[in-house]
Amino acid sequence: MTTEVNIEELLTLVKERRPDADLEIIRNAFDFASRLHEGQKRISGEPYIMHPFNVALILAAMHLDEHAIAAALLHDVVEDTSASLEEIESKFSPEVAMLVDGVTKLTAFTSKEHHFTSALKSRADRQAENLRKIFLAMAKDIRVILIKLADRLHNMRTLAFMPREKQIQIARETLDIFAAIASRLGMWKLKWELEDLSFSYLEPEEYNKLKNLVDARMADKEKIIQDAIVIIERELKEHGVEAKISGRRKHLYSTYQKITQRGKEFSEIYDLFAIRVIVNNVEDCYKVLGAVHRLWIPMKGRIKDYIARPKSNSYRSLHTTIYGPGEEPLEIQIRTFEMHHVNEYGLAAHWAYKENRENKEHSAAQEDYPWVRRIVDWQNDSKDARDYIENLRLDLNESEVFVYTPRGDAIDLPAGSTPIDFAYRIHTHVGHQCVGAKVNARIVPLEYRLQNGDRVEIITSKHATPSLDWLNICRSNHTKVKIRQWFKKERREENILRGREILEKELKRQRMEKVLAETEIFEKIASKLNFTSVDDLIASLGYGETSITQLLTRIKDEMPKEVDEVLIAPRRVSSKKEKLSKGVRVKGVDNILVVFAKCCNPVPGDDIVGHWKFGTGVSVHRRNCPNIQEDRITEVWWEGKNDDRRYPVELEVEAWDRRGLLAELMSVVNEFRIPATSCSARVKKSKAIVSISIDVVDRAQLNDVLRRISRVNGVLAASRASSCDDMAIL
Repeated sequence: MTTEVNIEELLTLVKERRPDADLEIIRNAFDFASRLHEGQKRISGEPYIMHPFNVALILAAMHLDEHAIAAALLHDVVEDTSASLEEIESKFSPEVAMLVDGVTKLTAFTSKEHHFTSALKSRADRQAENLRKIFLAMAKDIRVILIKLADRLHNMRTLAFMPREKQIQIARETLDIFAAIASRLGMWKLKWELEDLSFSYLEPEEYNKLKNLVDARMADKEKIIQDAIVIIERELKEHGVEAKISGRRKHLYSTYQKITQRGKEFSEIYDLFAIRVIVNNVEDCYKVLGAVHRLWIPMKGRIKDYIARPKSNSYRSLHTTIYGPGEEPLEIQIRTFEMHHVNEYGLAAHWAYKENRENKEHSAAQEDYPWVRRIVDWQNDSKDARDYIENLRLDLNESEVFVYTPRGDAIDLPAGSTPIDFAYRIHTHVGHQCVGAKVNARIVPLEYRLQNGDRVEIITSKHATPSLDWLNICRSNHTKVKIRQWFKKERREENILRGREILEKELKRQRMEKVLAETEIFEKIASKLNFTSVDDLIASLGYGETSITQLLTRIKDEMPKEVDEVLIAPRRVSSKKEKLSKGVRVKGVDNILVVFAKCCNPVPGDDIVGHWKFGTGVSVHRRNCPNIQEDRITEVWWEGKNDDRRYPVELEVEAWDRRGLLAELMSVVNEFRIPATSCSARVKKSKAIVSISIDVVDRAQLNDVLRRISRVNGVLAASRASSCDDMAIL
């Protein structure tokens, strides 16, 4: 850490990394910031200018341009001095002012512009809005988040001077948000330092214990590492390969995670230390790998080629673990100089390499790091800043699964993702038109959980549309946002009707029907949740953005206490028949549990009978089901139609196998707006047997679907899969 301000040190570093940089703007920014911060001290007692100066040094090391470095020097002047953004824009440039604005806390504007921050209720609200503001600014220029990461890194380096409570709070936020962002952006150098610094404050005893263990192991292995370096240097020199070789120790927090999360013993961690070999080109990378394997035996299952298949954050390198000198396990990392710079600085390096492009900041972020595009998309779908930040934190720290497109491109998804998540990651339109999926060349249901290494192909139809049921199947926030946005745009009237239906049903269940007439309550809630109208609020309930639980909580918060008793009706004793009947009446009995037999899956319109099940009630079967016993039969019949209730049924389709068959079959199901819960297929002698599980309202709807499927080209038979004798074959 720099201990004194020397502007020439910064200018020299910038000139070295960017020979064409305009140094005058940096010098002017330093002079301006020094004058404004004069007399201000940090908690450590050092002059305040030390902080922005060190942030600028961190960015200069990343090869960032003079405008970003000037903004780093000025990033606290609006927040902590009398300067305004207008003044910065006039003295420097709109570009510098925009960057400063992006990293300036909202609270800085409370007294100057009377921003809405004054209405925020708590520090947590303010912090959530501040973080959200940074990500909004990041959508315009990726350098905003780079400045903020450098700012947080220097603050963590000087965190020792803060009170213990503040240390824990800042370290936790750093680990959960900022280190995770650095990881997603491929900025490993920052990620490692942020993680280790956070670890040292959050778990000081564990940190010191692990550090002592690693130091002791390092003392034992230092000679082995140096011997291995000498041997590799000699081997590469003989083969004419120029390389820079060094030894390095892995950072402590990743080792701690392996011990605590994977249940490993310290003695089982083989990659505490690594030798890094940096060469001029990709061809030399593979030459080095071959040379290393000629020298030592590689450990089985420990060779990773991230050059052929880079990680989703653009990390590229060859990794191999060998039994080195003295048969000691040792990891070797091999990469080019360009790869090394990108691996260390991630998005910052990409920004520098692609700076001559039009819209360079936006493009580098969204083309090379799709995660940036996703978190920007979430902004439009999230009404509450704290919910947004919590969802962001969960997404950032979620374990991942890596799958591949048919062309072999790697795609990262949250663990537990489905083909629907994959489809929306490829493109929004692919997600909207998804009707099925193949994983490793085999058709799988849409709720299939993707595994590492799966090769995924999405089956689409131009007539297909999303299903609200997908919200219960998909895993990633990105997918849910896209599905909700589609319903928000395309099905507004339906969403309002569905939302009112959900609201009325829940208020009735809560004995709060009279609240529906209190329009003022709903207007207040809509305003507080940033909806432009009550209809927008109700629509959001219909397409799943707002949950009924959230809305009910808000309603109760807004209800004046003095009218609670007026708006909430006395509790009535509910009829058990309503809870137990499920749309079926049993002869001579009003209070009995009714279940539907899975062997024949009866639906309204079927001829049905009841079958007594000792101790559990009545099981409803289709009348010709072979699984019923005559001595246990009782008469049952369907009650009045209930449009809210759906009944599961399985279809079986036999057709000539051809390309696009499954897509057309699923398109038919989507035409009827019927939820499909699973789909599977098998091929036998050029014929495809497709099983599709759907939820229908009644037999009439089922028959309509079967008739439509039977008209699909190549379909030989469409039937209702069942063990019953009266299967409907069309």
